[in-house]
Amino acid sequence: MFRFAAFCLLLAASATLSAQEQPAEPAGPIYYTMTPDIITNYQNSEQNLGYVRVAVDLMLERPEQLPLVENNMPLLRDALNDLLAEKNRQEIRSLPARTELASEGRQRLNELLLKETGETPVRRVLFTTFLYQ
Repeated sequence: MFRFAAFCLLLAASATLSAQEQPAEPAGPIYYTMTPDIITNYQNSEQNLGYVRVAVDLMLERPEQLPLVENNMPLLRDALNDLLAEKNRQEIRSLPARTELASEGRQRLNELLLKETGETPVRRVLFTTFLYQ
């Protein structure tokens, strides 16, 4: 009986140690989908406006930064809306210009978040849908 009790204690102790030795999950990047899509107009020609609808995902540095983004979402959406509205037809329709647009968006969002929170959590701005007319 004594041996059985000792064996159970030994098993419980080893299980506790192995649970404590497991490394914590990596705190890598996290993705945040901005909803709803951003819809705005851009300058299509001198007298006509074009229409653009963009679905945006933000890659954040760490999961702990998600509340920073969520709490400042109206400010971030407005910044991306303004950025898209500033562009002309060639900048909206050109694939290389879209890559630059994403980079410029990341920079703007991080500048705003730095002013508001003291952090720059956005690693990348990803356009998962980009429709224009």
